[in-house]
Amino acid sequence: MKKFALLIILVILSVAVGLSWQGKKGEKQEEAHQKQQKTAILKFALVADSENENDLLAKALTQAQGMGINFVIGLGDYTNVGTIEELEAAKKVFDKSKLQYFLTAGDHDLWASRNRGEEALVNYRQVFGSPSQKFEKNGVQFVILDNSDIYKGIDEGSLQQVASRLQEESKLAFVFAHKTPFHPQSSHVMGEDSRLVADQAKSLMKLLEDAKVDGFFSGDLHFFAQFKSPGDTVKITTVGAVSSERNFQGPRFVIVTVYSDYSFDVQDVEIR
Repeated sequence: MKKFALLIILVILSVAVGLSWQGKKGEKQEEAHQKQQKTAILKFALVADSENENDLLAKALTQAQGMGINFVIGLGDYTNVGTIEELEAAKKVFDKSKLQYFLTAGDHDLWASRNRGEEALVNYRQVFGSPSQKFEKNGVQFVILDNSDIYKGIDEGSLQQVASRLQEESKLAFVFAHKTPFHPQSSHVMGEDSRLVADQAKSLMKLLEDAKVDGFFSGDLHFFAQFKSPGDTVKITTVGAVSSERNFQGPRFVIVTVYSDYSFDVQDVEIR
């Protein structure tokens, strides 16, 4: 009788294990099927903080191009102090890549102009043009916001333009800037040097959450990380630095892939 009971238990366990395996197999097949159903419709690179290490910037752009990107977005600090010569050297790297690129300025890129007593963006504008841009590709809305000036931040008009733009219909909405307005651990954020700019950072964060922005991307921190906004609604990514200096993670950039169902993936990529 005991042997018979043991046999019954073993049979039941075998059936349970078999059903569990079949269930997991079914889940994997469904996952694979879903991946086959969605295809990439847009792929772009994000680079930040090359700080005159133009050889690494060139490597990053070449590597990203080999990964099939459509264009690249730069998040500032291509130079150490923002002289015309430094900015032009960085521009040559972007131009030589033959990639379509959209850039915003970083705080390092403003120093030389400010030190001469001029408007901080004079040199940057002379070489690269406007540090704020807005465009749409494949149903995805891109808003590139200039918050590079650590003392003045964003002018009210620019914030209103961003708010207006984000009210427009789109499948996905992404916002890009040099500095993040929020970080759960670091104090090296928009407004750390100015109470005025800190108040702007709060306004910007509220705007992003109210507009239900799908992704916010910034540079400046020299560290790749992903986290949610204070209201747990906006996915925030800080992009690691291209440069090798002050970089615990090593030189890197980011690839963002948008799929046909308008989901998106963010990939941290080491420069090789």
